[in-house]
Amino acid sequence: MIKKNISTLLTIILCNLFITTSISQTKTDSLKAIWKNPKALSSDRFGAIMSYYLKNTFAQPDSVLVVTEFHYKLAKEKGAKREMANALNEKSYAYYIKGNTKQSMVELNKTAEIYIELKDQNALATIYGNMGNIYGEERKYQEAVRYFTKTLEIFQDNAILKGEARMLNNLGLIYKDLDNLELALEYFNKAINIYQNLDLKNKISTTTAHIGSVYFKQKKYTDAIKKGENAITPLLEQNNKFAAADCYFLLAKSHEKLKNNKEALFYVNKSLEIDKKIKNNSRIIERLTFKADLTLKTDVKLGTKKAEDILKLVKEDTENNLKSNLYNLLYRCYKANNKFDVSLKMHEKYSIYNDSVKIEKNNLSIIEDAILREYNKQLYDNQIKNQKAQTELELKHAKKIYGTILISAVLILVILFFTRQYVLTNRRIKNNLLEELERLKNIESSNIAASSNKFELNREKIEAAVNQKLNKTDWNVLNILLEDPVISNKEIAEKAFMSVDGIGSSLRRMYVTFNIKESKYKKISLLMDAIKLSK
Repeated sequence: MIKKNISTLLTIILCNLFITTSISQTKTDSLKAIWKNPKALSSDRFGAIMSYYLKNTFAQPDSVLVVTEFHYKLAKEKGAKREMANALNEKSYAYYIKGNTKQSMVELNKTAEIYIELKDQNALATIYGNMGNIYGEERKYQEAVRYFTKTLEIFQDNAILKGEARMLNNLGLIYKDLDNLELALEYFNKAINIYQNLDLKNKISTTTAHIGSVYFKQKKYTDAIKKGENAITPLLEQNNKFAAADCYFLLAKSHEKLKNNKEALFYVNKSLEIDKKIKNNSRIIERLTFKADLTLKTDVKLGTKKAEDILKLVKEDTENNLKSNLYNLLYRCYKANNKFDVSLKMHEKYSIYNDSVKIEKNNLSIIEDAILREYNKQLYDNQIKNQKAQTELELKHAKKIYGTILISAVLILVILFFTRQYVLTNRRIKNNLLEELERLKNIESSNIAASSNKFELNREKIEAAVNQKLNKTDWNVLNILLEDPVISNKEIAEKAFMSVDGIGSSLRRMYVTFNIKESKYKKISLLMDAIKLSK
């Protein structure tokens, strides 16, 4: 049944590709004739360029980069700043698709400068949303959420539904990457509802594929395949090859989990065809590693050769998780070939990059782990070499043990001292904040009529100060915090008759609204701001 479905799907895809390619080439030639014609109206020339972008940005980023250069020069010649911004924004998209996030951000900053000059807040919000995408790609999730949330508010305030859905979709992607899968599905479904109301089928298919990737993480592989199959044909029809390649890979991974290795190989090859045209090196490495892993299961030598070939694509800035997966594969390849020395070297490299993936922001810990491994290896080698001189070995070993114990004892004492200081400092900060809260409430209470000496938050003043309406949940959470500033999310949820996730979402929303900085006591800071604003 699966083979039959794949055969049918392949037939549909090939037919669509043939028809789409022929029509697309004809349209491209006619559009190019318009924008290259100096006698044509500027509006027609710019319109032709934008139509080209619509069909090719997510399929042929290299070609798009060439067109953006022409677009920018023409716009500058005509003094059309908005078109200059359009050209730069499209150039940013092309770099993003190719995996060059740094250059993509450079172009976005140039675009933002133009929109700031034009005082176009809605267009600027779109650019901020694009910046959020780049931060998300770079795993700077906090910055990404901040940009997405800010942009979402602008779109909601101005009833820009398409933009609102896009930000909801982007937030869903962030929560998916953070493995908050239920919340990711919630955002994806909200986005799809808006897209359906607007009849934006191209956007629906992209978000459908994202939902499939959530199902994959939830180990619902059959459901993931269904979503992928529903999304792939519309994506190809729209020439959104960037998303289509991801969708193919989703299908490949899902089939591999279900032990359908033949189908998995078919889909990863389809993904690779696109990725190689787009020239996104990170994606190519990821897909090739997956393919080599599949091959290893049936042909050890061929799988090993494929894995070795991938090493040629690895660069210094290649993501650690890609390096980790590749070196893990090479370790298994060489082990299967009984090349244990080389296998051990590959395993050591895998361990280094795997540690980096887990604790990427803590380079010191990685260095410490590497030193410890080297120390243990050296100790083991010394024991083997000095077995004939047992007395000397025991003496040396004893000295090392005593030295290690002494150093460990000193380190433990130092750690305990600083830990205690840290705890005391945080406790003092917490107590100071709580005292400040009480002081603020008492100052306000002294101005309240004698009939009531209980401090109450002023909703109207708070909303006026933050220039935003607080919903029922947020207001309820604030008042619960007023009663107990150090209450846990779980306890708040019980009092508010809500889920812990819902309370967490409410607090995150208010941290952004009230511009609360990072600290251990964000709830207290939030309440303190609310009290101050109530005055």
